[in-house]
Amino acid sequence: MSEAKDKWVDDLLGRLSPEQKIGQLLVFGFCSPVITPDVVELIRKYHIGGLRISQKLRCINLFNDVRPGVEPEPWVTRSVHYPAGLNRDFSTMRPSPHCTAAEYACVLNRLRDHAQDRPGAVPLHFTIDQEGSASDDLLCGQRLFPHPMGLAAADDPSLAFRVAYSIGQQARAMGVNMIHSPVLDVNTDPRNPEIGTRAYSDNAEDVTSHALQTLRGFQRTGLIATGKHFPGRGESADDAHWGLPTVKADRRRMEQVHLAPYRALIEAGLPAIMMAHSLYPSLGVTEEPASCTRSLVTDYLRGELGFDGVVTTDNMMMGGLLQRYEITEAVLRTLQAGCDLVLLRDESPIRIRICEKLLEAMRDGRLSENEVDEKVRRILRMRWDMGLADGGGKVDPDAAAEPTASPAVVRTADEAAEKSLLLLRDSSKLLPLDPSQRVLLIEQVFPTHSEANNMYSHPGMLWEQMCRLGEHVGSVEIPMTCDRSHTERVMRRLEEGWDVIVATNYYYHKTPGAITELVRRIIATGKPVVVVTNTPYAFGAAEDFSTMLVCFNPGGKECLRATADAIFGRLRPKARLPVKL
Repeated sequence: MSEAKDKWVDDLLGRLSPEQKIGQLLVFGFCSPVITPDVVELIRKYHIGGLRISQKLRCINLFNDVRPGVEPEPWVTRSVHYPAGLNRDFSTMRPSPHCTAAEYACVLNRLRDHAQDRPGAVPLHFTIDQEGSASDDLLCGQRLFPHPMGLAAADDPSLAFRVAYSIGQQARAMGVNMIHSPVLDVNTDPRNPEIGTRAYSDNAEDVTSHALQTLRGFQRTGLIATGKHFPGRGESADDAHWGLPTVKADRRRMEQVHLAPYRALIEAGLPAIMMAHSLYPSLGVTEEPASCTRSLVTDYLRGELGFDGVVTTDNMMMGGLLQRYEITEAVLRTLQAGCDLVLLRDESPIRIRICEKLLEAMRDGRLSENEVDEKVRRILRMRWDMGLADGGGKVDPDAAAEPTASPAVVRTADEAAEKSLLLLRDSSKLLPLDPSQRVLLIEQVFPTHSEANNMYSHPGMLWEQMCRLGEHVGSVEIPMTCDRSHTERVMRRLEEGWDVIVATNYYYHKTPGAITELVRRIIATGKPVVVVTNTPYAFGAAEDFSTMLVCFNPGGKECLRATADAIFGRLRPKARLPVKL
């Protein structure tokens, strides 16, 4: 570490009060580009260190206590993520205002100004989660890329570098400093409902080779990468968003398979790691989640593996964690275990309670002040590496949109779309379709379509792309999960004399996606059916579907254009399946 970096960190840490130190450990959610008084208060009064930013739907809801069965407190608040058992009122959901990249960069600059004006002028950092496809964090029409498994399917690790470099350029231009990627999970259980195509592969060597290139792409742009979900979430058939999974792999398998990517990336300079909210009996994690277990975070990750970067939690609003602990207790336990940053993607007054409870814990000795100092020191080192010591990290809004339109990023998006498209099977020899055939498309509205809803990503995109090539393409647009009325509408349209049916069967792990049974009903009519899905697993790719294309990013225009090209024979898919089914 340079002398200038040492001096900046030491001087700043030496000026911080206990309240300021506690604030630096916390990263809260900031959804939509609207700066509200509570966000300003969190920055100025409670000294929070970072914001996990997004432009997805925001919701004004009645936020009750985080434990099921507890009487609600009368708070009217905003919240982004809803764990199982949380009482909530969805009746007041509102879409976030759409804005340009320049407008959003101005919003982030204003938030940085608030941080620079607070005592100590500790800079604020911004984090996103951008894995491609239905990523949680969408920013102003930026180009989206295939899920990691799509990049592995392209069988070209150098493409993973170019994709990460493109993501990093777009993010940094807007003012983003940190990304919760790459995914280092080795998805060895095809039944895993949460990880799936978010993983590169079920092979540790493939995960490592692609993740190393992803890390280097982020490093080239100055974006802080975060490997996740330590020590590995691939060997599980449960979802940590709704329960507390147990990863049953034995010690040898954990060491040789699931921990291998972490060793390689730590050696390559991985700056941050995200802890999983899961149990790992073979690693001695049997009572508390990994994120709350000191023997894993401090003794193993830091001691045995030698990781000296920043350790962050996964979102603390996940259901499995909150079924076990009240939220302030859960947050305290993760810090006691050795985590540095606490990620809480919530926008309610519970954030204030957490700040106050952590300060109380440091004052009464439950949270060691010496350890808090070390946590803050690691965080400040990371902030230096983000470039925040120079003016707090503000960017030029006029340049915020430039990377998205740059020829290199456009070429990379096209290349990734074409190389990742996978023809999973075509035993019926339906492809390619003749442009003169009468084709009916049954198309789901994927989450990204409705959340972005701009000219780059919107409902009806596959139909739009197919109409470029087919002379007679009809469409029935349905939600991700269709009810009886949608099913009846689809079945009525089948009677119109179509030659072939193209049906999407998308899966999204945070919603009940896929319309497998409806697709089976369509096939039962005797009509030829081409299925387009976004996963090679059974969630979207049932074994009885004879013709299947896998598009690893139905949220991006480039990928759906490549899909339409393959359907009509303009593109021959060359991707390989990177997992065993």
